[in-house]
Amino acid sequence: MNNELLDIALSLCDIAGPIWVSMKEELKPASEKARFHSGVKEITFTQLRVLFAIEYGKDQVGKLAKGANVAQPAISKIVDLLIGLGFVRRDPHPTDRRQIKLSLTPKGVAMTRRVRLKAAEKYVTAIGALSTGDRKKMLEGIAVIFDVIEKTRKGDKNGMVK
Repeated sequence: MNNELLDIALSLCDIAGPIWVSMKEELKPASEKARFHSGVKEITFTQLRVLFAIEYGKDQVGKLAKGANVAQPAISKIVDLLIGLGFVRRDPHPTDRRQIKLSLTPKGVAMTRRVRLKAAEKYVTAIGALSTGDRKKMLEGIAVIFDVIEKTRKGDKNGMVK
């Protein structure tokens, strides 16, 4: 494996970590009761991760379980809870009646947006202190990162789109 490419990939992961931590910090710690009871209107970080996964295309329980490397019944329980809280809905698959697609409700979309905005607020001052040229470079770098993520998400392990 090319060490330079691995170093770049590790840097990408180094970027993601603090962003996830920022998002986690914006959630109020959910009580033990909130983890298993749909009548409680709190959300855990694990539940938030499921919301983001659905938002980014993991739209079936099996895909969520495989992506999280957990048993399908465990993810199914989390999805059922999120449906009970009004963040997720089940829809019929458009081409295969045996399958169910998951999607965020407007409340689910609002939750992911709110957490993303609160986490992003931490970076506004630092970004504002950058020169116009550095902000432009940052935006260009972010575009490249999104491109790499998209190719990896849709493609094989070599980043080639299938």
